[in-house]
Amino acid sequence: MTPVRRLAANAPCRCDSGRKAKGCCLPVLAGTPAKTPEALMRSRYTAYAVGDIAYVMRTTDATGPKGRADTQAWAAEVRQFSDSVSFDGLEVRAASQSGDTGEVTFFATLAHAGGDVSFGERSRFVRRDGQWLYVDGDRLTRGE
Repeated sequence: MTPVRRLAANAPCRCDSGRKAKGCCLPVLAGTPAKTPEALMRSRYTAYAVGDIAYVMRTTDATGPKGRADTQAWAAEVRQFSDSVSFDGLEVRAASQSGDTGEVTFFATLAHAGGDVSFGERSRFVRRDGQWLYVDGDRLTRGE
């Protein structure tokens, strides 16, 4: 298993928020609950970028369509994706929440084997027991 890649506290956060990691995703990855769906989405992008597979799985709604009962196979899939993709940028285009549900629309710039595998998504989130979780999302074209 590949170890989690280091996220330097004073480096720019991998989620492209413009803040240092220590004031952005690093505390969330370390266990501080994300305050908003956008904060959770940004921390999940960062987790993929640094290979924190346990965080990705822990912040996915287990009862939603992305949750998997076979956690070993799921971890292997997430690890393969994280290790084979270059996470080159994140643009949050919209974020909203209403009570314990939220949506974030974003575009992620990614590369795999020298090719562009970037995508956009309108993600849905739910808050359970004070913890925001990723439920699912709809893929978007670059212009949406």
